[in-house]
Amino acid sequence: MDYTDTSIDKWTGEYSEEYCYSCQKFIEADMDGKCPICEEQLDFGTDAWGSGDTAKTAISDAPSVSSTGDVWGRTGSGYTWGRETTWNRWGGSSMSGMWGGYGIQTLHDDNAARMLRHKRHLDSLCKVVDPTVHHDLMFAATATAYTNMQTGQIVIDGTLIQNNDDKLDTVAGLAIHEKLHLVHTPPLVTWERQYIRDNDLDHWEQKLFHSIGNCVEDEYIEKQLAKDCAGFVQYISKTKQHYFDEQMKDILEKAEKNPYIDLMNTMLAFIRYPEKIDKNRKRRHAKHIQFFARALAKALDDRETVIKAVETLFVYMKKVAEKMAGDMPDGSMGEVAKRMEDMRKTFGDTELSDSDWKKIEDKIKKEELTKTSRMSTYGKLLPSGEERRRWGSTCGATEYSPPEGDEHKRMLDESLIDEIERLEDSDYTETQLGKSECLSARQTKITWQKAVPKERENDIYKRDALKMRPQTNLLKRKIQLYGNREVLTIRNQKRGRIDKRNLHRIPMDRLDIFKATITKEDKPLDVCLLVDESGSMGGGRIENARKACISIKEALQDNSMLNLWVMGHTADGERWHSDPNTTNMTIYHSPKMTDRPLACGAMHAKCENRDGNAILAAAGKVREETDAPMSNKLMIVFSDGSPAAIGYGGMSGIEHTAKAVKSCEAKGWSIIQVGFGGAHFQERMFTNHIYIDDINNIATKVAKIIRRVIKV
Repeated sequence: MDYTDTSIDKWTGEYSEEYCYSCQKFIEADMDGKCPICEEQLDFGTDAWGSGDTAKTAISDAPSVSSTGDVWGRTGSGYTWGRETTWNRWGGSSMSGMWGGYGIQTLHDDNAARMLRHKRHLDSLCKVVDPTVHHDLMFAATATAYTNMQTGQIVIDGTLIQNNDDKLDTVAGLAIHEKLHLVHTPPLVTWERQYIRDNDLDHWEQKLFHSIGNCVEDEYIEKQLAKDCAGFVQYISKTKQHYFDEQMKDILEKAEKNPYIDLMNTMLAFIRYPEKIDKNRKRRHAKHIQFFARALAKALDDRETVIKAVETLFVYMKKVAEKMAGDMPDGSMGEVAKRMEDMRKTFGDTELSDSDWKKIEDKIKKEELTKTSRMSTYGKLLPSGEERRRWGSTCGATEYSPPEGDEHKRMLDESLIDEIERLEDSDYTETQLGKSECLSARQTKITWQKAVPKERENDIYKRDALKMRPQTNLLKRKIQLYGNREVLTIRNQKRGRIDKRNLHRIPMDRLDIFKATITKEDKPLDVCLLVDESGSMGGGRIENARKACISIKEALQDNSMLNLWVMGHTADGERWHSDPNTTNMTIYHSPKMTDRPLACGAMHAKCENRDGNAILAAAGKVREETDAPMSNKLMIVFSDGSPAAIGYGGMSGIEHTAKAVKSCEAKGWSIIQVGFGGAHFQERMFTNHIYIDDINNIATKVAKIIRRVIKV
């Protein structure tokens, strides 16, 4: 945006005509300052108000503005601070498009997962703005955005991205803007509260005061962003363009019938987006704009100048309100006319003379004037519900909120909100397998979440643990895996420590009188129990698998030499084909997951199974989380048959599963399959496998194969 160094007086121009809000026309006022058409008072000049009462800051003489009326010379697009950067080297207009490849929604992408990813990205941006200031970011259920200065909660309009990512840059700008409030605005809030108390402001005055303060403050904090995080200014640009070019377009590009609301819109536009001050708006409010420019010229230099500018504009707009209300003693005339019209419709057929109608009108006028005299200044300025709604829209625009009433038109689906919260509670994340590891390049996506058991599922765990206690105790006795430190003594050695038992050999010149002590100590062991949670595992199969996992977990979890993971897997989404070509992993237990010890009770049959991918993903997760990288590795896979998923089944699925098993074994894993139900093709997929037809045999069979496979 070119800065042309134009005088504000020259920019607004000198016009002899005045604007009549009743007629919505520019006219030549009569000698009394009234409209010659409707006789409304037009004298809203500002000369009398630019006095010591309002000049709380140094009022400059005709400050310079840009060609569009920008008193601050903002150089970025959308009236932002700083210059455009080129950090988006991949091109295109979207900055969020570079967020880990998730800037564009993919086919069949889950909305809740997508929005959770974006929420985490937004949270990261806010942390970059200032990592020392706490914040808690969440999506609003309705179209709104605000910051709770006391709690640090940032609420963002999630409706903008509930269906696609077209407005993701806009939402990013919203999040950054609200975080800036947490960083910079507390001093202004403290001052505002004290000012309200000291001046005993009523409800409408407080609303006006806050709107002016927030409007000026918005520019101040965005100016600070250009100093600290210049690249983020582009997000702010997208946000301003959205709200002022799209959302507030109709409000700012037309004249309000209420002159005070119209003037508020002009002040808002002058501060935030002067482009919206067209020729007619300049003509209507030239003298006011000149005052705004003088009051705001130095307003953003520091915190003190912001406070002075806010007070100046508030006192000024309050004086304007008082004068406008004073010039409208008959502001109730519209209501009088409406009542008279209703009366004529009701009694128009009766024989009432003109004098009778005059008496009726005089009585109505008296009633309305009595009513008006009891009104506050803003009650006179905003007499109707519609005008008060528009006032709310104007004030809301200073807070990046949609016009009042519009927020109810755009709401996040309740089920979507619940799903986002569920995924967040489960620490939902996504990873990728290598394309070469998968049967198809489209099947690399792995989703992860931790189980969040319900109370009844915790009860299921307790019930199964009690039922399996005999098998659990038997497992403990039979396996006795790790932690047993074994000391061996080797005698008849020619060096080492003297063995007193062989001292009698010395006279015989024998040298084999020594002994050596060897300590045998097991390496740590990482154990992963991996459960097939496909639909075919429903009923008794998943129940038996769950009981087996609980029994093994109870038997092993207290051994200090063991790290234990329990995972379940399904494919193509937990709901039928809701997330095609993915492998969906659920963690029920891990060394880092100590807050929900009964989570295994939540195991249940879901959709499909992509076994090879699940085995590779589970092995990678254990490798990532283990605190003993050189430990032995054991995976026990519980399943009922062959793989079956989108693009993954038949012999190709079986062969890929076998390939995945061999790949893990080559990296040091011992893998055992425990089969339930049909358990087809065990020998084709697994080197080590057993079949369980009776859950009461689990201890004997599992212990035997574990001891054989890992040689303990």
